[in-house]
Amino acid sequence: MAKSPLSISRPCRIVGTGQYLPAPVSSESIEEKHGLPKGWSMKYSGVNVRHQVTHETLAIMGSQAAQQALDAASLTLDDIDVFITGGSGFDQIIPCQAALTLSAMEGGSHAHCEAFHVNTTCLSFVTAFALAADKLQLPDVKRVLVVAAEVASKGIGPENWETLTLFGDGAAAVILEETNLPHCGLVAHMHKTYTEGTQAAQIPGGGIAKWIEDHAFDPALHHFHMDGRELLRLALKHLPAHMTEFFARAGTSWSEVDWILPHQASKTGMGMIPKLAQVHPDRVINILEHTGNCIAASIPMALHELVSKGRLQPGQTAFLTGTSAGFAIGSLLYQHA
Repeated sequence: MAKSPLSISRPCRIVGTGQYLPAPVSSESIEEKHGLPKGWSMKYSGVNVRHQVTHETLAIMGSQAAQQALDAASLTLDDIDVFITGGSGFDQIIPCQAALTLSAMEGGSHAHCEAFHVNTTCLSFVTAFALAADKLQLPDVKRVLVVAAEVASKGIGPENWETLTLFGDGAAAVILEETNLPHCGLVAHMHKTYTEGTQAAQIPGGGIAKWIEDHAFDPALHHFHMDGRELLRLALKHLPAHMTEFFARAGTSWSEVDWILPHQASKTGMGMIPKLAQVHPDRVINILEHTGNCIAASIPMALHELVSKGRLQPGQTAFLTGTSAGFAIGSLLYQHA
């Protein structure tokens, strides 16, 4: 059966991707260090190797991924009109992470493009991608560089085995360019927050409400806390309606999408995707075992895997989707040319 023709809402084209991963850390080493049963990580989190920073900051990792994307596109930083970073963390509170990452790049000390940061936690890259597509509809914007970098290891404590073994650090970047090619660009984007899940995934301390001068370091405040069962309940409750509405907007269906790039949330979550979409698992980009959950960097890492290996062909679609703290669900459909 022929695919339904898609209407492009915001023309744009991916011209380069990049990735940076710090030092690998095996599940075996984590299990041995923290006294976990051998094989626990693969059995319950589905992660064999994740990466953790040694000296790297978000700016260092993000700038490396961004440079790789520029090299892949045969561009320089001077060719970029808008620079967007996305993620849940920051190297320092002020200035914004985009300025810090931009300044860390080759030639970044003299950069003068628009730069800003987006934080919708795990969905930050999806949000930034949609904003980049919006920016490219302006007459003076030709190219946008989007970078997502995360250092989960700084906020993870040994008290919760699930989070200890699930999360990883890393960065990925994508360059979007204006295009006149037909049938190329963003088809649809949708993001909804369901505040009944506000406390299901959080780091309570470090902000204005629990400022560092008023609250000494405390794992209960400053380590990441996640109620996996509650997040799964919320996903099962809201995902069906979300997908129905999204694909009605997009004018297509899960089964017609060529590639599904989910947030690498968990072993359980990744296992659900092929069943929900009713597609063969080969059409789902699953890198969880080799990277862990890298928060906002997970989806662009999956996109880098798809693009850098030449798997995303002209005319094909890539469906970026996931959940995030909040609780939120976000989806974006892109068609390549």
